[in-house]
This record gives sequence, structure tokens and C-alpha cells, in this order.
Amino acid sequence: MPGNDRWKVLINLATALGAVVACTVAYYLLPIGRFGLVGTVNSVVGFAVGLAVVSALIVVQVRRFRIGGAHRGSSMAGVVVALYLAVLFFAAVYFGLAHQDPGSIASLRTKTDALYFSLTITSTVGFGDVHAESQLARAAAAVHMAFNIGFLAAAVTIVRAKATRRDDA
Repeated sequence: MPGNDRWKVLINLATALGAVVACTVAYYLLPIGRFGLVGTVNSVVGFAVGLAVVSALIVVQVRRFRIGGAHRGSSMAGVVVALYLAVLFFAAVYFGLAHQDPGSIASLRTKTDALYFSLTITSTVGFGDVHAESQLARAAAAVHMAFNIGFLAAAVTIVRAKATRRDDA
């Protein structure tokens, strides 16, 4: 059955890659910044709801992975996609913020800049070429960092613990 396991791994990798590509395409197609600023309260509520949805998705996918069983590979793909959705969520927030308040995030002009900034925060690289300038942008980046500490660290810890076990049975 080793050949069968290889096919499962390849299918799961292809599924995860396809989902990441589809999510990235959707991110670029979103009409972020075209509707004008609808007020601080609505923006904060929208941010909180979006963050809650992404957080719940990560928790569900990590729980699925931890339970394991026959769907272990697809659960791993789910964890990867859920974490990548968090990156895209924050990228959308940064792009919307920079569009509404130019200069709030230095050198952020395009969705690619926003995705790059989100990935540098998530990966903790932080080159400094794109950085938060305004208090609101710094608050959003701080929430992003706290989110990474909580959810990303927990997800990586659980996935790593599960992956290093010799036998799930």
C-alpha cells in the first residue's frame, strides 16, 4: 500500500495548492477600497467578524487534524488553507486601510504590497520596507501579531506533535 499512500499525499498537496491559488485569485478580485469608508464602528465590527470567522475556521481545521483518522491528509490541507486565509484576511485589511488613509502604511499601494506586508508579519521576517505609520495601522498590525502568537503557534504545535508521533493507531 505504499504507492496508495503516495497518491493520497499527492492528492492532498494538489488540493491544498489548488485551494491556495483559488483563495489568492479571489483576494485579487475582491473590490476592496471601492466602497468608501462607512465609519469606524462598521469597520471595527467587520474586522472583528472577519477575524472571528478566520479564527473559527483555523480551530475547526486544527481539531480535524488532531482527531486524525482516515482524513488526516485532507485535514492537513485544511489547516494550511485556513492559515493562508488568515494571511489573505489581514492583507485585505491592510489594503483597505491604506486605500482609505494613504500613508497609514508606508509603501503599500497595491494588493500585492498588502499581501507581501501580511506575509512578512506572519513569517516574522519584517523587512521594514513596508511598515505601519498611523496608529490604526499599528493597531491592526499588533492584532495580526497577537493572532499569529495565538493561532499560528497553536496550529503549528498541534500539527508538529501529530506529525512526529510514530503511530496514530
